[in-house]
Amino acid sequence: MFASGNMHEEIQKLKAEFDKKIYDLTQRIDENEFQASMNRIKWGGELENTWGFYSGKNENGHFSNPNKWDMRLKLNMEAFIDKKTKFTGRLMMTKAWGSSTPENLSSLDALQGRARGSSAVFVERAYVDYWFNDRFAVTVGRQPSSDGPGMNLKYDIARQATYPALLFNGAADGILVTYKLNSAIKPLIKTKIRLAYGKGYQWQDDERGWSTRNPGIKDTEVYGLFFESSLPYEDLGKNYFIITTVRTKHLVTNPFEKKNAAVNTDLGSYSHYGFYFENTKAFESNFNYFVSYALCVPHSNGKKGVADLDSDGKPETEVELLKRKGYAYHVGVRYDLKSIKIGYEFNHGSKYWFSFSTNLYDPTNKLAVRGDVNDIYLIYRYDLYESLRFGYMYADINYNYMGMYFAPGGEPNRVDDSLKLLYVTYDVRW
Repeated sequence: MFASGNMHEEIQKLKAEFDKKIYDLTQRIDENEFQASMNRIKWGGELENTWGFYSGKNENGHFSNPNKWDMRLKLNMEAFIDKKTKFTGRLMMTKAWGSSTPENLSSLDALQGRARGSSAVFVERAYVDYWFNDRFAVTVGRQPSSDGPGMNLKYDIARQATYPALLFNGAADGILVTYKLNSAIKPLIKTKIRLAYGKGYQWQDDERGWSTRNPGIKDTEVYGLFFESSLPYEDLGKNYFIITTVRTKHLVTNPFEKKNAAVNTDLGSYSHYGFYFENTKAFESNFNYFVSYALCVPHSNGKKGVADLDSDGKPETEVELLKRKGYAYHVGVRYDLKSIKIGYEFNHGSKYWFSFSTNLYDPTNKLAVRGDVNDIYLIYRYDLYESLRFGYMYADINYNYMGMYFAPGGEPNRVDDSLKLLYVTYDVRW
């Protein structure tokens, strides 16, 4: 009897020890699986803090802000899901020190996280690359469409986007198909052809979403064709060029109007054509340069609508699509020393120039200017992760309504505006 009782106690003790070992093993498995899933996401980031001295003149007279502070945060993510699939994302916040009031146009989807706004962090990129084979890929989601070619020299970064910044610089949702040509053709060894489709504006009721009848507004749709390659001259150094054509259909008068979509009028379509060429470490030197050119062609349907040109929240000014073709060019050079890089950029926009790099309240959005912009900078990189950028920019603005594809009577007005910016940026990357 006693022996039987001892045996029962031993069995219970062994069972308790076994259950504890099973629990500990389960915990370790859960921890390992959690850690493995976290390790699949590679994180990186960047924090910029900028002091600026702004001054200039506009229709309200002279203005200045001698002590303006701003910050910009980028949190980058990437994860290799399997051999064929990769996820890439970026969260972003841009704001003035001590201010968390979003500016009016930051409600426009393309500006989320980029316009000076609140402390909210927005999704600037979220896309998946799926490679069917080594030559054919599809990219789906919020595209790599910001900080593109033409911005990497000044900001001392690798190429960030598919599209040249002169044509578009912001968040864009869509599908991109990439095809690499046969590498056996030596002059075309690095050639890619890309087809893109996206939505620029999509109607939905602010309160009921899709459950109400569309008041007759078509979605703004974007179609793009991109040809990218490099010149096969080894002595020239690292280089590539991009030839682009983009068609945007059904451009409406108030794309950021949420509460009253019925005030929107379809004004027509736009075509953009561009050429970009970049050469770094040219001829085995420390000299880098790029050249970017773009042409925009309006296709009006003859309709007129009303828009909120005075930003009072009431669309009341009659407008129509711009009357004529516009163009712009952007050139830049940079010479690299051991820890110092010195650069200069110039861009010009004609009277009817319009691109989708639109942020009317951000004075550093120089690529939208209808006029001339001179931009000089010096980068001092004192270690692998930190740098200081000193710069001065002067913009001579000749025509108003910049960044808009419409105007009263389709004609921008002549102005004598200007903007001067002296700044210092402390940039930390990890």
